[in-house]
Amino acid sequence: MDDRFTKYSKLYLLIFLMFLSVPVVLAIIIAAFYGISKLVSSSIVDIIFGLGIVTLAPALFSTVYVIFFKRTKTHPVAAVRAISKTVFVVGIAVSVVVLVIDMIAFFTKFNIDIAGYRSFSLAYMAGNVALLFLIAIIQAFTTKKEVDWMDRRQ
Repeated sequence: MDDRFTKYSKLYLLIFLMFLSVPVVLAIIIAAFYGISKLVSSSIVDIIFGLGIVTLAPALFSTVYVIFFKRTKTHPVAAVRAISKTVFVVGIAVSVVVLVIDMIAFFTKFNIDIAGYRSFSLAYMAGNVALLFLIAIIQAFTTKKEVDWMDRRQ
């Protein structure tokens, strides 16, 4: 059996790689959109590419909030369930508001730099990731410990 240091080192490495994978996957998606728009360079494709980029982050976070909202229905602690659902509803509402503000900015200014949109601000991205991580930790600590496979056998 592995010692605790090895086991927890693997766990920390997996958590770090999970958080590292989010910006990498976003970058790959953006690069794919960019490559497609350069292949078929026209104003319509540029608008579709811009809309895809602007809606990417709010759509991703809204989807995650909806999935976690559905999973929270069966959480055993009622207080954590209520807090989690409240945070998820607020997160969905913030994502919708940011999406609407960015769509208005997209169709009025058509900014080609993503820094001009709120969905790519540090506060929005880091806030969403931090909230999801915090709620996941709270739910994990308030859930009963799973029975180990060695204990199930006995």
